Amino acid sequence: MKRNITINMFGSLYAIDEDAYELIKQYLNNMHNYFARQEGGEEIAEDIERRIAELFDELKTSGIEAITIEHVQDIIRRIGNPEEMDATETVPPEAETSRKENESRSRMRKKLFRNSEDKMLSGLCSGLACFFGIDALWIRLLTILLVWLSFGTTLIIYLILWIVVPEDKTPEDRLRMQGLPVNMENLSNKIIENARKAGEFASAPKTRNKAKGCLNGLFDIIATIFKICSFIFIGFIIILLFLFLLALCSGMFFFIFSSLGGDGWNDIFGSTFANWLSANRANECIFFTAIGSAIFVASLTIYTGVHYLMSAAGKLPPMSTFKRLTLACIWCVALSLFAASSGRIIHSFENFRAEERKTSRIQEQLDRLKQNGWNVICHENCSPTTYVKNGEYYTGNWRTWYIDSWASGHDMMKYEVERSVSVQPGVYRLEAAARTDGQGCEIYACFDGKERRTAVPAYGNTKGEIWEEAVSKLSDNQNESDNKWKKFSEVNSGKGYGWSIVEIDSITVHGNSVRYGISNVRSGNWNGSWFSAAEFRLEKIKDLAPTRPKTAHLSKKH
Repeated sequence: MKRNITINMFGSLYAIDEDAYELIKQYLNNMHNYFARQEGGEEIAEDIERRIAELFDELKTSGIEAITIEHVQDIIRRIGNPEEMDATETVPPEAETSRKENESRSRMRKKLFRNSEDKMLSGLCSGLACFFGIDALWIRLLTILLVWLSFGTTLIIYLILWIVVPEDKTPEDRLRMQGLPVNMENLSNKIIENARKAGEFASAPKTRNKAKGCLNGLFDIIATIFKICSFIFIGFIIILLFLFLLALCSGMFFFIFSSLGGDGWNDIFGSTFANWLSANRANECIFFTAIGSAIFVASLTIYTGVHYLMSAAGKLPPMSTFKRLTLACIWCVALSLFAASSGRIIHSFENFRAEERKTSRIQEQLDRLKQNGWNVICHENCSPTTYVKNGEYYTGNWRTWYIDSWASGHDMMKYEVERSVSVQPGVYRLEAAARTDGQGCEIYACFDGKERRTAVPAYGNTKGEIWEEAVSKLSDNQNESDNKWKKFSEVNSGKGYGWSIVEIDSITVHGNSVRYGISNVRSGNWNGSWFSAAEFRLEKIKDLAPTRPKTAHLSKKH
């Protein structure tokens, strides 16, 4: 809590806190002491004090109830400090020559500032005119012309330069802007000039407009329109930024996860994201941390932008350095927290979605087997997501699904699937297309308590009996065009996929059902790593011959 006091300057009362009072008192004492060395210095110091009173009046008019130390520091920066001149007052005699040479060189090296003493909007055009040594009017007219010719691109460049180019806040900055040496004499003249200009403007602020010609009057109208358009444009940009950040907060995952895969939107709008969010408490904490930090970043951005617009329009005082640094630190921390939590959410959700997809793929394959009447008898040490597959069929049709599995590690895989069908008594033949890369894979048939098996030829992933037959038929009938065999021979760039036709003949069934399938378990000597099978066909060859009833032979009695 600070105590406020009331001071009287030239008949006006001002509320000011103790720290600000001590600073302005010390500043005025230094100013009086410095100008007391010069002729007419008391009058100059009094003019400066009167200017400070007028600036206090401006603060009071804008709604400031009590003047703070930040207000006083800003006023001192605008007028200048006599201590800056004292620092340049004593120069060693031996350095006088080099000082003059540096001053002559520094006169040629101007620094670009925004001219606060002659500005229509930001003082940028006036600063450029001062830097290039031309009339500011032509720079302003050229800027307006380029805005129309470039369809607004020049306006964006202007706004960027407005932010990048600093404003001349001290007499030293104004000297550098004009290319003048920074020494005691020039600083003294600049402070006196600032004080007199301030007093003249405050006592008759309308004289500046009256002194202008018709062209400047017309330019005032154009500059006013330009200023309004600039503020509307900046406000529009801030609104767009706010809407974007708001959309990012409420729906950032819709934008992020849509790039994670083709079904990213389905995952979001479906139940995947809801399942992830409710999976554990940590996910909820991370999610709401990201949302909260994003809202915080958006709020600070909007607040800073609005405050900048209001201060540029003279409705609010500029932020102090401490406040700007504090808000910048908080904004950076919130942004870092948002980035870290968003990254954690993406990583966690992608792992969750991959696991859910894995489960979905397994269920989809099991459903496909079940729809075709197949039952999984054994599935051990196999790839967990592979029961069926497509893409390497002997016909070249990549859409054809077939039974398939391969080992997931060094342990021996065990995979067996079978199908049970109802049949009439008769003699049957079982036929299937299959392939494998090792010994011990067999197709089998179980009937009437019996079992018959036939090994699948191990061609691996190339050639195969079907491919060899196709190549043979094409070579035997070179003048004959057979699209079927040609198609079989050209799969896998003409190398085949290792498929063969496997048969079990003379399956004599007296009952009413047959079970058949493929397995690498029943032989007991499996040494491969994968196998595939498809197109199982149980074909009836012939009916069973009817059995004659047995007759009893009776002996005659004689």
